[in-house]
Amino acid sequence: MSHAPFLASAGWADATSVPLAGDASTRRYLRLTLAEKTAILMDAPTATEAERASYVAFRTIRAHLRSIGLSAPQEFHADPAKGLILMEDLGDLSLSRLLENTPDAARAAYEATAILIDRLSSETPANLAAPDAEAMAQMTALTFDFVENSDSLRETILAGLTDALKTHAAGARTLSLRDVHADNLMWLPGRTGDARVGLLDFQDAMLLPQGYDLASLLDDPRRVVPEAWRAELIATHSTPTRIATLSLQRNLRILGIFRRLSTVYGKPSYATYLPRTRTLVARAADTLPTLRKPVAELLDRTAHWTAP
Repeated sequence: MSHAPFLASAGWADATSVPLAGDASTRRYLRLTLAEKTAILMDAPTATEAERASYVAFRTIRAHLRSIGLSAPQEFHADPAKGLILMEDLGDLSLSRLLENTPDAARAAYEATAILIDRLSSETPANLAAPDAEAMAQMTALTFDFVENSDSLRETILAGLTDALKTHAAGARTLSLRDVHADNLMWLPGRTGDARVGLLDFQDAMLLPQGYDLASLLDDPRRVVPEAWRAELIATHSTPTRIATLSLQRNLRILGIFRRLSTVYGKPSYATYLPRTRTLVARAADTLPTLRKPVAELLDRTAHWTAP
């Protein structure tokens, strides 16, 4: 699809563009440059009802985050029918890059993100899905679709995970952006307070147990967070058992997502994250005695899920 009419209507007809690295979705991103200005063009599919809902959710959550002073991208121009948004460029200084190159700055950025996550718990928009413990456990079921003759094991793990979520992750549901990991977080040191953390990916937001986004940040299959930081941030902002329970739910689901991406959707690079995902699943389950044995069986039966 040509973006020319849209860019012309936005006043960016003469901009040059460079594709940005994609994510697990079917959205595409371009960085536009016009004179000394830059912006990001998001091109999202809108062919299905689910795709249109995702586009609307992105705009709705973006507006909410900005209304409470957080650094979600400013929207300059949009065409909902075509799934296009021209928005603010938050730069390239991701927490991933900080983690690789400037650990001291990364430690400060991780702390700032944890504080921001705490703030989200008191700023909850309306009309978001709020799955209970059973529904959250069911979100991991797709992993078992790739394991032959796993009905009994699925039932055991989902029941145990439901009980663990009820016991260790109880309380009111709060706003969770869900994909809170280092590649989706931009460090903006020229800003102050919570606005120093740029937020990129939030269209899948839900109301989930407090601590879910902290588990996402610290137990990230794509990046290894230093153990000392992890322990300090959990001690300050949550509890080890709560984070282990939420991490187990999240990474059990991711295990299946990455398997599907690498084998069904032709994205083999996601297989490189499977070993660490398995390590995170094992560590979390080790904290929960009733789940330790069945999760170990699942990991044994998926041991061939390795990087290509």
